[in-house]
Amino acid sequence: MSVINATAEQIRALLKNASIEMTCKDTGDLAEAATLVPKGTDIFIALFPNQTWDDLTVAAKAVGEAGFNAVPHVPARRIKDRAEVAEIARKLTQVAGAKKMLLIAGDMPSPEGAFDSTIGVLETGEFAKAGIKTFYMAGHPEGHAHMTADQQRQFEARKVALSKEQGFELKFTTQVCFESEPIIAWEKTMRANGIQNTIRPGLGGPASIKTLLRYAKICGAGASIRALTSGKASLIASLLKDSGPEEVVTQLAAATGSGSNFESVHLFAFGGFLKTTKWVSAVQNGRFTLNPKDGDFTVQL
Repeated sequence: MSVINATAEQIRALLKNASIEMTCKDTGDLAEAATLVPKGTDIFIALFPNQTWDDLTVAAKAVGEAGFNAVPHVPARRIKDRAEVAEIARKLTQVAGAKKMLLIAGDMPSPEGAFDSTIGVLETGEFAKAGIKTFYMAGHPEGHAHMTADQQRQFEARKVALSKEQGFELKFTTQVCFESEPIIAWEKTMRANGIQNTIRPGLGGPASIKTLLRYAKICGAGASIRALTSGKASLIASLLKDSGPEEVVTQLAAATGSGSNFESVHLFAFGGFLKTTKWVSAVQNGRFTLNPKDGDFTVQL
C-alpha cells in the first residue's frame, strides 16, 4: 500500500478505546495496567488448552476487580453440552461478574462435545439469559480455513439475527492481521451485506518478528503475514528491535470515518500483556511522533 498519512488526532481517536488481550496467568500485572490505561478498558482473557473454566473465571474476576471490563474467551468446541454452557455462563456472570465475552469456535480439530461452532452455543441462549450483554465474535478478513466466503457471510448474518432475537450487543473482532487492506475490504463487505455492527481489527502488539511469526502461524493469520518479512520488517530490523502495528494503525486511522464501522482496535499481546499495555498507553497519551514519509509513527515508551 502507498504511504497513507493520518493525523495524530485520528491515531489517538482510533486507540482511545483499544482492547488488550491477556492470559489467565497475567493477573499479577493488572495493578500496574490500571495505572496505564483507562478504567473500563475491555481486557480479553485467552483460555489455553491446558487451562480450565475455573481458571478463566478466576482471571475474569481479577480483571473486574482491577476496574476493567473482563472479556473472557469461550471456545465453543470445548463445551460438552447445553448444561455446561449454563454452568460456564453462571460462573462468568455470577462469580466473576462478567457482562462481556468473546465466543469463538476454538482451534481444536474436532469438537470435544456437542458444539461444532459458535452458532450452536448462541442458539442455547444461556449466556444472554445469564446476563452477558455484549458478545464479541470473530471476523475473518483473510478468509477461513474451513469455510467458503459464502458460508462466512451466512454465519455472520445468523449471528446478527441471534443478537436481535436475544437482545444482546454483537461486536466483531478480527483474527490477527498484519496489513490493513484485507481488514478495510472486509469491513466494506460487511456493510454492503447490511451488517452495521462495530468492528475491532485484531493487530499484533509490539514483539520481535520471530515471536510475531510464531503466534501468527498458531492463530491462523492469512496472507498478511508476509508483512512481517518484507519492507521495514527486515531481518536486520527484527534483530534490533520489536515490531509493532504502527503502520497498520496509521492506515486504519486514515480509513476510519466515511461511514465505516471501526470503533477501535484489539491488540493481541504476543510480546506480553504489560508491554502491549504500555504501548497502548503511550499512543493514547500522545507519546508518539509521526513519520510522514513512512506513513507510520514512532512510540515513545
